[in-house]
Amino acid sequence: MALEFKLPDIGEGIAEGEIVKWLVEAGDTVAEHQAIVEVMTDKATVEIPAPQAGRITELRVKAGEVVPVGKVLFVLETGAGAAKPATVAPAAPVKPAPAPGAAKPAATSAPAREPVAPLPRGSGATLAFKLPDIGEGIAEGEIVKWLVKEGDTVAEHQSVVEVMTDKATVEIPAPAAGVITAIKAKAGQVVPIGTVIFDLATSAAGAPATHAPAHAPALVGAAPATAGARAGNGHVRAVPSARRVARELDVDLGAVPGSGRDGIVRRADVEAFAARATAAPAASVAAAAAPAAAQRPAPAAAPAPPGPTFAPLGVPAGQRETRMPFRGMRRKIAEAMSRSKTTAAHFTVVEELDVTELVKLRETAKALGAEQGVKVTYMPFLMKATALALARHPELNGTLDEKAQELVHFAYVNLGIATDTANGLIVPVIREVQAKGILQLAAELDDLATRTRAGKVRPDELQGGTFTITNAGNIGGILATPIINYPEIAILGVHRIVKRPGVVETPQGDRIEVRQYMNLSASVDHRLADGANAARFLVTMKRLLENPGLLAL
Repeated sequence: MALEFKLPDIGEGIAEGEIVKWLVEAGDTVAEHQAIVEVMTDKATVEIPAPQAGRITELRVKAGEVVPVGKVLFVLETGAGAAKPATVAPAAPVKPAPAPGAAKPAATSAPAREPVAPLPRGSGATLAFKLPDIGEGIAEGEIVKWLVKEGDTVAEHQSVVEVMTDKATVEIPAPAAGVITAIKAKAGQVVPIGTVIFDLATSAAGAPATHAPAHAPALVGAAPATAGARAGNGHVRAVPSARRVARELDVDLGAVPGSGRDGIVRRADVEAFAARATAAPAASVAAAAAPAAAQRPAPAAAPAPPGPTFAPLGVPAGQRETRMPFRGMRRKIAEAMSRSKTTAAHFTVVEELDVTELVKLRETAKALGAEQGVKVTYMPFLMKATALALARHPELNGTLDEKAQELVHFAYVNLGIATDTANGLIVPVIREVQAKGILQLAAELDDLATRTRAGKVRPDELQGGTFTITNAGNIGGILATPIINYPEIAILGVHRIVKRPGVVETPQGDRIEVRQYMNLSASVDHRLADGANAARFLVTMKRLLENPGLLAL
């Protein structure tokens, strides 16, 4: 039986790939999961594995050719043994060796799609779909949410289930069109790689892709003449993020004009289409309603939401409790914190700073930033001081490569900024801090924090940190002992600024003034650095922030 293998969705936002090198030749016999071809995208170079054992009968593209997602790369003859029910377990692409500073993946948010083998055409089959290798070093995944139910008809590449690992949340697509006959894992369940999570029955013709999914999104607006490019089987070609946004906004992908190569639909295309489709009707409705609205009295202000209340004392204790599943992002954060606390030998040093001059400088910078549309907080000053201090104390700007048993120190500073979000603590990364000025850092920080809280941070912006800052000073608290963002060596805690009397040395003698004080705490991995290293680092931070003009030197 001949199987045409198409270039799969290799990652979020990836619409095409370059064939770097074929690892086999036509006529070669290959084993299941054997690497067949190297493909390079703008994010990584991956090896595409064979979905089954068989013989390569044809290579459809040449090395050096750039091909869109969905194009047939090779033909695999699976032989007589392929007639039995197929079990497809897509293998993860082999990830490139990380550059220095990219050793620490972060837990949060936008996924990379793994290669999924197409089913052989020409005969019905029941596919027992196994949880694939979602990323390097991943042994299990948590079922976050099923996007379909048993009995639903799904299209090829339609997202079926959301799975969370300690590195990312990914949407697993259907490898072929068909009917979901069984869902074998419940939401909230943690399953190891290779576990069958659903069964998919395909039709005798390979379940034509013209079948609409059971929960097909509603049409928004009329389809333009250049609507989304379709593959030979009628399937709209779009990047994974575009499919997810289309589902969230109830947009028909087939109606969206694609701006990618060969008309591939990108996420921005979906968002722009949805905005255009809703803007015109909203404007016409508003215009028609204006005369009538002018005659109506203004509605009364909505009452303020009630404050938190307690259950009456007479209610049984069991009915005065609220239980929520301990899963998803909160559990992943808990696992990361526990791993760091039990692995790294935490040691914390605290230093008090007189930041009166910093407060004055920030007020000046705040006004200057406002002229340029930049919000200036204290964090850019702290980030700049951290980068300068790490240049003096590079032993804290690093990580432990446990596999190679090597201590890695970096000649640049990529700062992870712990950010409080509705989904928990997320740590996006601002790169090359040592080379940027205060206003540039302020602009980047504001943009990154806003997108992180909105869930729009990119996966690459959550990786590559060399040192982390956590700041709860704007919330409260004068001291904390932060947990290291493992496998980094150290983390800086920033705390509330308080006014109180202080002794000031002058040529005329000591005098008491109202000053501004703040505590900094540095937690270090005592296996990799000494307490003296942390103390010296904080002394440098104190000198820079108490005399903030030094930040310009």
